[in-house]
Amino acid sequence: MRDPVFCFDRDKTIDVNPPENGPAVPLSWVQYYAHCTEHDVWATGNPRLCREAGIPSPREARELLDTAGCEPVASYDRMNSGRIDRLRLLNQLYGESYDGSVEFVVVDDTDVTEYTDGRSWSYYSPAEFVIAVKNGAFPTPDTAAVSGSPYRTPEHGDCYRPQLERFERRLSN
Repeated sequence: MRDPVFCFDRDKTIDVNPPENGPAVPLSWVQYYAHCTEHDVWATGNPRLCREAGIPSPREARELLDTAGCEPVASYDRMNSGRIDRLRLLNQLYGESYDGSVEFVVVDDTDVTEYTDGRSWSYYSPAEFVIAVKNGAFPTPDTAAVSGSPYRTPEHGDCYRPQLERFERRLSN
């Protein structure tokens, strides 16, 4: 997979619930990467981000793995699953559905680098990610390209369906 996969936490990371110190990642950036680029984007923290940004969570990854007959490496309980288990589910989903390597860009207020176990996860704090984008490490979001309200309502929840359908096709082969 050519483009990195973005995994965003919400609380103390995105501007809807910003960190106490340093800049937050604008929600419009998450929406831009999810809906205006070829990047896959996942909500790996508070599931409210799924609704706000119109992106899937590891719950959908687990459901895809179950449907394909794969035993998920971790359970998904939105209140009790740890962030590492949520990232492990995504790592498994990409391992089952892609030939080749995948780079995960994890943007979270909690440093996950000690849990990578050699996986291709690049960790950024919110401030580090904002700086990386401004320095050209990732495409600069064109927030004008994100239409409508930056805060999505539940009826927009299926706007990530095309991303999930790509996995359904790959896992069924």
